[in-house]
Parts: sequence; C-alpha cells; structure tokens
Amino acid sequence: MAANREQAERLREESDGGDHYRPLATAFRADPHRTGDSALEALLSIASQEDTWVDIGAGAGRFSLPLALHIKRVIAIEPSPSMRAELANLQIEHGITNIDLRDQRWPSDDAEISGMADVALISHVGYDIEEMGEFLDTMERAATRECVALQYDKSPGSMFWQVWPAIHGEEQALLPGANEFIALLKARGADVDAGELERRGDRRRFVFEEPEAAMEWARRRLWLSESSSRLPALRRAVHELLIERDGGWSLPDQPRQMLIRWRAT
Repeated sequence: MAANREQAERLREESDGGDHYRPLATAFRADPHRTGDSALEALLSIASQEDTWVDIGAGAGRFSLPLALHIKRVIAIEPSPSMRAELANLQIEHGITNIDLRDQRWPSDDAEISGMADVALISHVGYDIEEMGEFLDTMERAATRECVALQYDKSPGSMFWQVWPAIHGEEQALLPGANEFIALLKARGADVDAGELERRGDRRRFVFEEPEAAMEWARRRLWLSESSSRLPALRRAVHELLIERDGGWSLPDQPRQMLIRWRAT
C-alpha cells in the first residue's frame, strides 16, 4: 500500500483538489429500485427489517439507498463532498428519508461509534488503507451482529496495470484485493465466510460504451493530466488492450467480486 501511494504521489501530473471523486461521482449513481444486482441481492438476504446498518465509504449510495428501502435505518459515512452530494440528491429524488448521511472519516475515536449499528458494511473500501488494523477495529466495534465487505479479487485501481510500463516505464505497484483481505481477517482470528458473487448487475461497471470512455478512466488511473503529452501513447495502449464484450468494450481479465462476512468481536 505504501509503495502504491509513493508511486502515485511521484507520478501524478495534477492535483485532485482534495476530492479525488469529484470528476467521477456521477458515474457512481445507481437506481435504488434496481433488480438483477447479485451484490445487492446478497446484502438484502442478510438484512432484517428492524436493522440499522452503517455503510462506511458509502459513495453515491449504491448500497445505502436500496438498503434503506428494506431496513429501519442506514448511517452513511462518506468523506468526499461530491459523493455526499450525489447521495443526497438521490435521496431527494427517490424520497428516501431514513439515511443519516455523515461527513466523517474512518476510523474515528467518536465514542458514539461503539454499537452504532447491527451490521457494518464496506463496499470496495480498504484496498489502499495502510492502517487497516485500526480501521477494522473500529468497524468491528461499530457492529453488534456482524461485519460485511464487498471486495474484488483485484483492486479497481489496478484496472489498467498492463499499460503502466508503456506509459510510466515501470510496473504498477499493485494494491491488495479480496484474497489478501480475507487472509488478514483470518490472521486477526476472525471466523470468515466468503464466496464469489455472480456477475449480474455489476459487470457494466467494467464495460465501456466506447473505447474513449475507457481511455478517460485509464487516464485517471495512471494519474495523467488532461493535457498530458503521454495521452497519445496511452490511447494506443488502451485501444490495443480492449476487447468487445457485452455490447461494449472491456478489459480482458474481469475482476471477481466477493462477499465477505465475519462476526464482530
């Protein structure tokens, strides 16, 4: 994780202005009433009507919003202003009122966190957290019943690892994925239940309508500016990498999504 951070800081061509997700936040919007999403179905299968869940790193509410339609309350923790704005807008659009949206970073020493929810959830959060032990300690302290994580076997930040040598002259320092996360939980003594989810509802996140859309995601993953002199080389590398699939363009190796559950200690 430290190697990945050092590499990004060394190679980035422009600042993210303190909110990395600002240019991307709208891409994380999702219909709270959607069907056919295997990850959402898996979460709803373990939720109870009287539950309170805390969604740590809730983003634009991909799971907070649909969960709120089925349970008593959702506490959505999200430090990104742009992501909070998208979540708040979707709340209004869909008339969802039982979400407590908080501008907060995790972990926190807030005394109110202990036992704040029945279930603590992270969805594709944790790949780049260096102090993961403290993060998990706080997560487990927050949940009275269990903790749940959705993780890919490969970090989304590593989507375009194949093109790094052509652009930066070095391999990407890869972040850990689901397997490493499970190994960490077991090393901490947790009783872990993990399984791979079907690719339903999630695959569109890795299928681009046109090659240029993939190019824009690659530019951000490789920390290049909009006016970078390396964009022509990146465009060539990305176009050579993409394959036609599912009515669009995608990368050859699709990530596998895992549902990971463990008991709060």
